[in-house]
Amino acid sequence: MTFLRRFMYSVMGTGSSRILGFVRDLVITRYLGAGDSADVFWQAYTIPGMLRRYVADEGLTGALVPGVARAEIEDGPEAAQTLANRVLSALLLANAVIVALAMVFPEPLVWLVASGFSKDPGKFALTASMTRWLMPFLGMVSVVSFFEGLLNHRGHFFVPKVAPGIVSFFIVGGLVLFGSQFHEPAWALVWGNAVGGLVHVLVHLPIVRRLWGPLRLTLDFDGPRFRRVVREMGKVVAIGLFAQVNIILLRTLASWMPTGAVSHYTIGTRMIDLTQGIIAVAIGSVLLPAISASVAAADWDAFRADITRALRLAAFLLFPSAVGLFLYAVPLVSMVYLNDRFVWRDVEWTASTIQMLAPFMLSIAGVNLLRRVFFALEKRNAVLVLGGVAVAVTGVAGLASMPLGVVGLAMSLSFATTLQLALYLVILRRELGDRLPLGPLVSPLGRMAAATVPMGLFAYWAALHGHWTTGFGTTNAFWFVTGIAGAAVLYALGCWLLGVEELTAVVRRVSGRLRRR
Repeated sequence: MTFLRRFMYSVMGTGSSRILGFVRDLVITRYLGAGDSADVFWQAYTIPGMLRRYVADEGLTGALVPGVARAEIEDGPEAAQTLANRVLSALLLANAVIVALAMVFPEPLVWLVASGFSKDPGKFALTASMTRWLMPFLGMVSVVSFFEGLLNHRGHFFVPKVAPGIVSFFIVGGLVLFGSQFHEPAWALVWGNAVGGLVHVLVHLPIVRRLWGPLRLTLDFDGPRFRRVVREMGKVVAIGLFAQVNIILLRTLASWMPTGAVSHYTIGTRMIDLTQGIIAVAIGSVLLPAISASVAAADWDAFRADITRALRLAAFLLFPSAVGLFLYAVPLVSMVYLNDRFVWRDVEWTASTIQMLAPFMLSIAGVNLLRRVFFALEKRNAVLVLGGVAVAVTGVAGLASMPLGVVGLAMSLSFATTLQLALYLVILRRELGDRLPLGPLVSPLGRMAAATVPMGLFAYWAALHGHWTTGFGTTNAFWFVTGIAGAAVLYALGCWLLGVEELTAVVRRVSGRLRRR
């Protein structure tokens, strides 16, 4: 299966999941607006998401996939399955301890991310109570991340990426169907999350069994390969600690701001994550097993080719996305979120936050892709150091920008992440030399950037014609769609005239699938 074809499967799954997540956020905003209830839920929801970085997500897959690939190449599938069994067993034990402690003592966690809520004891107590019952989701999502690593190694990407959308579906269903049954409607979100989390674990079981055979729990944690995975995960935990300090710091600063600031910041970052996640996460999921296998086999030509394809494809899709989000932030937030509970002031703050996060979207995509190169090479010490630098810069910049509100937080995050990306490139270049193909990327990335100029001008012109203070309406819908469609056509035309190869490759892949149908 080619890199582009695997990416298409991954992006379809990731895209479906992120779109359902977008619908989830939209429904929550419609029901809760940007008031106290929304702020409480978003902060409580952040806590299991924060902890998952330690026992799930790229930390787990970043240590598991290279370890499984090496075990299978050196000693065959049975060795890989033995390693997988040991990792799963240890993962479940670690989650049991973390979830139990967090359910018994949620208050310290709430204090970390929402100390500002302590000004209102009722608000703080409600956040702690919701955190307690959101914590079991951590165990569920950790198992799904484990399944994702195994399935990615076998070349399967779709189901692990679409599965989080199942959680969003149940969260929305819980709020719409049962929100009126609770004195505090946000509780319907908590229980919908629990049911969705269980279902998104169960859908993986038949596929994992088919591609891997039965997985068995064990208390045998011996063996150098298992110890190596644990050791590497330990480094990833430390790396994740720095990332989480950033989240904790910015969330805490937002909690000290006026009511609504947490919601503005959350919606803005989720809008960015929707776009970045569909593209960069999908590419990264395909890239890691490919380059892990190349490193294990010492095939540096394939290693170099995969990195080049990943970075060029990410830039081809993210450059126009960043320009579009910056210029179309107000129309987008107005059309989607403006209502009686989410008023024009909320639209302005959220849109400004999105605009200041546009550089962050590009930088974090680059960081996430290059981090997988470090994972494949099993060189995580540099990532650890850079994580510390990013935390320090974000902290200083965030505190200095507090008078600007959530917009200042967004600016500090963009600045710190852009600096982190630059340092990643410098260190990787020194580590890999010619095996990191930066020079050949300058020309194609420059042509992609040039192609965004006419599309950006057209999008800006279209945005001037809308009456965005009125929200969704026929006239606004016309200019909104016209701006997006015209910008997309102009970007494609610019790429074609400038000879951007990714345009031809994507069009050929999509048209081929349509012809087969």
